Amino acid sequence: MFHKALWLRNWKQGKYVIALFWLSTLYLLPYRYYSDALHKAEYLRETTDTYYSYHLSGDSPTFFPALLLIGLAVILIGWERHNQTNDFLWSMPFKRSHLFSSKWLFGAVHIFSTLSVNWILMYIVYNTTIHAEYQSFTPFHLYFVYTIITLIAVYTLALFIGTITGNVISQGALSYILVVFPLYIFQLAFPFFALHVDLSQKEYNNIYNKSSMYIENTSTLAPLTHFNINYDYQPQREAIQDEYGELHVEPAYHHIPSAWTLLSPIIYILICLPLGAYLYARSPNEQNGKILLYQKLHIYFSICTSICFGLLGSEVFTDGSKSILLHYMYFIGVGILTYVILQWLLKHKLSLYAK
Repeated sequence: MFHKALWLRNWKQGKYVIALFWLSTLYLLPYRYYSDALHKAEYLRETTDTYYSYHLSGDSPTFFPALLLIGLAVILIGWERHNQTNDFLWSMPFKRSHLFSSKWLFGAVHIFSTLSVNWILMYIVYNTTIHAEYQSFTPFHLYFVYTIITLIAVYTLALFIGTITGNVISQGALSYILVVFPLYIFQLAFPFFALHVDLSQKEYNNIYNKSSMYIENTSTLAPLTHFNINYDYQPQREAIQDEYGELHVEPAYHHIPSAWTLLSPIIYILICLPLGAYLYARSPNEQNGKILLYQKLHIYFSICTSICFGLLGSEVFTDGSKSILLHYMYFIGVGILTYVILQWLLKHKLSLYAK
């Protein structure tokens, strides 16, 4: 997996995505941090009736880089199936599992090195700007640790999806869906099932908030979803109660998820990495171009996808109606329609011509 030829090949395929990943993180993290410092310093210097404030939402600077990592995984695996270069690659004197490991290591090294450089640059900005007068950099240390683990988990999951899908579109789409799936599936499922029980609005909100947090913690993005760093030195500011019920009186009020939330991305890495290497070594090339490479997965994929689209149809087309019958009509109708379309799509190969 450390062979120079494999590293150079991966670089040749993914260099533009890697370059964009570096540039985007440098812009979204240290550059914006520096620009905010300049803006705050100028604002405080030119006006008297003002105050210092800063806010960082953990998932905002990482959403686009996460999409780029999915794109990198698609290029390194899905694009090889698309242009049939994996036949040549597999004929080389390397184990297929090592080929997969080299692709993972290539992405993981760039994730770690990119964010480490951003970490250092932000610390330099912190020490040389107005931020040092009002902030502590401790929460940012935790933020970068959480971000590195989270993005490696996203990349690992996307590579794994590439071992069971047969084309670039299905790999990219399924990777994105599975990354955000735990964040949104509960928003679709809970209102549907809540129709069957008599809940007051207060009970509904309490159950929804508690349960959604547990479901969201199964996502690769769990450590960053609710990660917030806030500084607000407004003299007249009253105590702030955040969405988690915590009361903040001091100007520094952060929400840093428990280290236990890191278990989710770590588990994704520990499962998807060896399983991906195993499946990559046994990929059936004759199924290239299809949505899924393995026939046995078709039924599970069809049922799960149909249920999800059925819930989505029930939520969208009922327009807030409380009629159980109407919800079931759209749920069953959209679900059946989705199942029929998928059965047709799963039998055909997607032909994308490439030189």
